[in-house]
Amino acid sequence: MLAVIAIVVLALNLRPVVNSVGSLLPEIRTALDLSGTAGGALTSLPPFAFAAFGLLAPLLASRFRRERVVVVALAAMTAGQVLRLVGPSTPLLFVGSLIALAGLAVCNVLMPSLVRAYFPDRVATMTAAYTTSLAIGATSSSALSVPFARGLDGDWRTGLGVWAVTAAVALIPWVWMLWRPGGTTGTGARPALPLRSLLRTRMAWTMAFFFGLQSAQAYIVTAWLSQIVVDAGADLTEGGYAVGLFAGLGIPISAAIPALLVRQSRLPVLISVLSASYVTGYVGLIVAPAAGMWGWAVLLGIGSGTFPLILTLLALRARTSEGVAALSAFTQCTGYLVATAGPVLIGALHDLTDGWTVPLVVTATSAALMGVLGLRVARPRFLEDELAGVRP
Repeated sequence: MLAVIAIVVLALNLRPVVNSVGSLLPEIRTALDLSGTAGGALTSLPPFAFAAFGLLAPLLASRFRRERVVVVALAAMTAGQVLRLVGPSTPLLFVGSLIALAGLAVCNVLMPSLVRAYFPDRVATMTAAYTTSLAIGATSSSALSVPFARGLDGDWRTGLGVWAVTAAVALIPWVWMLWRPGGTTGTGARPALPLRSLLRTRMAWTMAFFFGLQSAQAYIVTAWLSQIVVDAGADLTEGGYAVGLFAGLGIPISAAIPALLVRQSRLPVLISVLSASYVTGYVGLIVAPAAGMWGWAVLLGIGSGTFPLILTLLALRARTSEGVAALSAFTQCTGYLVATAGPVLIGALHDLTDGWTVPLVVTATSAALMGVLGLRVARPRFLEDELAGVRP
């Protein structure tokens, strides 16, 4: 039971570090007199940190008990969030954010291997639990950061500081697990699987690009959905609610998808449905962006089920927890680098064409390509078999 609580509360803290800043960015920019470039740099830190620091996770997990790595990472998340609240200071805001994101990146990568190590016979169930908790944390921090700031003392730092408290609370069960005799995740005696060895496996590259394209969909929708429907005549508040509907659907979807994967024979159909939901939603935004925005937001939210799907597969596509950690690091770090280009590319295409048709056609095409890659990911195989040259 302790392991369940520890994983759920950890997952709850894997998005507030990022989402709280996004919600409060206008007030942060005003308070610190940040330029548009500086604000953009602040919001670009998460994918950079996910890619850069996530690579350290398998190495750290191989040398130390994973409980210890998680405790240090959570401590970094807490300390970094506290540091960015000290005074009205732009350098401390950036340094604190980077420290917090470094801890978050390590936890991001380790999560699938923690689930595999603690619950080898309940991977789908526990993945559903932690991805649902992650979605709740993401939605809550997006929706509540501004009310917390304005309802308590009107300071943006309060809106950020609330999530430092939740990160500190998450430390409690992990410290308890660290001091518990033994431990079910090992002591770091087994060597890490070298990430460079994954460069020669088709499965690792396919999963990385699938992860990157599905992450790009989420980044694009979050960044541009409101602007698309507002440009078509919708009210700004309605545009915000449409984005909120997209994000909120992640909670039930995250609970349902891993459970459906208990029988992997369903995987090809499920991937096809999720990809088609994204494509249909984008086509709908081309045809009737404002009139049908609620329906398109629902379809896009259903498509976001590709996120819990790929996280579940990360825990199922390797035979050992070391293999899961390596596959998770390679997939997420490479994938986030791919995903960062998505919103920028769509924004550039909008500037070039002065409209949303071309950007949405490109986005729909990328969602279809994601579906094709997903069907390759659906083939039952293991990382260690590919590394050994064994055909599935």
